[in-house]
Amino acid sequence: MSTTTDTTDSVAIGASRPLPDWLKGSLLAGCIFFACWAGAITWWRLNRSAPAGGELALYLLGVPSLLVLAFFVGFRLLDQRTARPAAPATLVRQASVQDNAAAAPQAATLAILAAAVRSAHGVSPEELAATLAAGKARADLDPELVDDDGFPIMSVRSPDARDEALQEDIAHWLAHHGMADAGFVDEQWRALVLGSAVVEELMARAVAQLLPADGKPPLLRLAPLLPPDWSPDQRQAAAMWFEHLVERCGWPAAHVACAAEAAPGLPAAIPSVLLDGLARDAAAGDAPGIASVIALVMACASHIGDSTVARWSADGSLFTSTHPQGRIPGEGAAGLLLADLDQVAAIGDARFALLEPLHESRRAISADETRRADASALGEAAERALARHGNGDGAVTRIVADTGHRSSRVIELMGFMVGSMPQLDEVDDAIRVGEACGASAAVPFITALAVASHYALDEEGPVLCISNEDPYRRSAALLQSGGAFS
Repeated sequence: MSTTTDTTDSVAIGASRPLPDWLKGSLLAGCIFFACWAGAITWWRLNRSAPAGGELALYLLGVPSLLVLAFFVGFRLLDQRTARPAAPATLVRQASVQDNAAAAPQAATLAILAAAVRSAHGVSPEELAATLAAGKARADLDPELVDDDGFPIMSVRSPDARDEALQEDIAHWLAHHGMADAGFVDEQWRALVLGSAVVEELMARAVAQLLPADGKPPLLRLAPLLPPDWSPDQRQAAAMWFEHLVERCGWPAAHVACAAEAAPGLPAAIPSVLLDGLARDAAAGDAPGIASVIALVMACASHIGDSTVARWSADGSLFTSTHPQGRIPGEGAAGLLLADLDQVAAIGDARFALLEPLHESRRAISADETRRADASALGEAAERALARHGNGDGAVTRIVADTGHRSSRVIELMGFMVGSMPQLDEVDDAIRVGEACGASAAVPFITALAVASHYALDEEGPVLCISNEDPYRRSAALLQSGGAFS
């Protein structure tokens, strides 16, 4: 579920790195052997005795070896106890909202009326899915960006992120509305270009299907998910532009509500929490003051730039041949056009995917700080996601995940599949969208949902969408064809 934070972006910048587990173990074993040898030699010297061969073997090899084994077994048992997932933090909202959680309505099923993608490996969910299935959606050497040694770095660069005419259009509009000082850099312009294309594509569907020819238009909720390192002025300027874009596509300005005020780090800026809020609003649709749910959720980001490479290289989080667990700069945009089922019923013959409520669990230990892959939290979230409609594990035809290239996340995903879904193949039936997105904030998570909706409609079978890129959050949601409950 990146979710997040760029799921890879959530790594604390400048944080000190812990010693590797193997080095800790080696140091501990060395200290134990040194203490045993020093004690034995001192005892023999004080007693002026010459040890026999059996005593040498016992006190210099046998005793320290047994102590090392005892320490390691004890630490392993302690680690297994502390590594158990904390109490499920199912889509936790802000602390002020948690006090009223007992009174909150249950989340409802939402309909995905349309999904749009702009990535380096496809400009639609269908095209991206085909590239992913062929194993061709991977990072490559960047033609412009280099590391500190002057060698090209790996990146996921989109050919559609450059549009000088659109950039001038955005800059002119922002200047006309008092936002000329937003200070967008090249990476942010690239994200705005990609995000604008997604918004325009989804709005064409929204106007055609959801805007009534006569009568009062419904409220459309616009929710852009932007990278956490954007400043408040940049976030406001981007939100204003996207809201203008929605209105320019034909939706009445008085019936557009932009939910982009959420600052980075707050729960509302987390994709899974945002989607959960929409699902709960849909469940409370009959309550006074709660409008029907029509929402455009869009994530865009770009880390294709010298400033990002320099920053990640400085804090040691850049992917290199010597640091394969580092981040690969990426960019892209993805969006979903969502509606409650009452709105969908009024459309008629529209084809849509059903997005069941997301369920979330939380790891007790960051996946970035342990070498032991633990899929229990991921399995817990998936089990709850599958339980809503009684779908057994065997009913799932495919898994789509925001998992990227890092081995810790890949092993966790495979461990979950082996333990919980042995009927699926870990390679052929698991679509890892993160590899096609690189490190790009919330884009991999929304892209995974877009690709999962495509598979749910194309294969007409349940698809499980999961997120495990974030160090702690593990999310899961079931998607099915709209005809499943008709």
